[in-house]
Amino acid sequence: MKMRSVLTFLAIVFTTVSPAWAAWPDHPVRVVVPYAPGGPVDLVARLVSERLAAKYGQSFVVENKPGANGAIGVQAVMSSPPDGYTLLVHGSAGYTIYQAVMAHPAFDTLRDLVPISTIAYFDLILCANPDLPFNDVKGFVAYAKTHPGKLSYGTAGIGAMNHVGTEWFKTMAGIDIVHVPYRGDAPVAADLISGAIGVSFLSSNVAIPFIKSGKLRALGVPRKTRMEALPDVPTMAEQGYPDFDLRPWAAFFGPAKLDPAIQASLSGALKEILTSPGVMSRLATLGMQATWTTPQDTAHTIEGNTALWKGVAAKSHIVVE
Repeated sequence: MKMRSVLTFLAIVFTTVSPAWAAWPDHPVRVVVPYAPGGPVDLVARLVSERLAAKYGQSFVVENKPGANGAIGVQAVMSSPPDGYTLLVHGSAGYTIYQAVMAHPAFDTLRDLVPISTIAYFDLILCANPDLPFNDVKGFVAYAKTHPGKLSYGTAGIGAMNHVGTEWFKTMAGIDIVHVPYRGDAPVAADLISGAIGVSFLSSNVAIPFIKSGKLRALGVPRKTRMEALPDVPTMAEQGYPDFDLRPWAAFFGPAKLDPAIQASLSGALKEILTSPGVMSRLATLGMQATWTTPQDTAHTIEGNTALWKGVAAKSHIVVE
């Protein structure tokens, strides 16, 4: 009787364990990044994927699938089996702003994908051409109010974080400045230095070298605390805008209906990786802050961000067909 009970218990255990989880991963895992190589999301995806490979003893291969504002990469993951062998690392602009500005979005953030964890936050810096007659956010706003429609701002493109974020700030500060879209932050920085445009929220990795060389002026950082790399530059909260927090992030996702055991395993592995001093230090040198969140907290962040950007897009009449 005793042996029969043990055998019955084992039979129940083995029949209730998910087949996907029982052997996962037993072959390489594909990590889709819906951007071109070399950008901040790609860099953090590769760093973390290397650590996941070491953790699980299987390759985690990053595959870049740029195009259609990130939708091509997302759709590749959406159409994959929820077995943990195809994952996604996406950035907040392409994930939450996309939902807000697209007239016909190709995916739904919380219906078609399962959040696993955020992995990093990035910094933007409000920069100005140094020949302009202001040194801080207060001076910038005052100048813009006395010269409505005369000052231009550059962005990485329509629907980019620095586009929709600046439109949010325009509403908050009550200013009128003109949008000039580019293809990425590098050409924005070049025209900012030349004086072709006046201001921009630039990615920190692009902006910091020019700030330190004096080619650009840092007006403020849109985060709650000052940046370690620029301790003398005040936050925008310190300068009268406590609710203006504009920090892009990257996160891991899986297809809808991803096996919960695999989701939990990945969440735990990412926590271990992202809280390790070596990874935290390495990401800091790239201008990133290693960040782990539970799947539930990640979903909450996505919901909040999407609602914010939908409101901004509606107020600023931003629609991408």
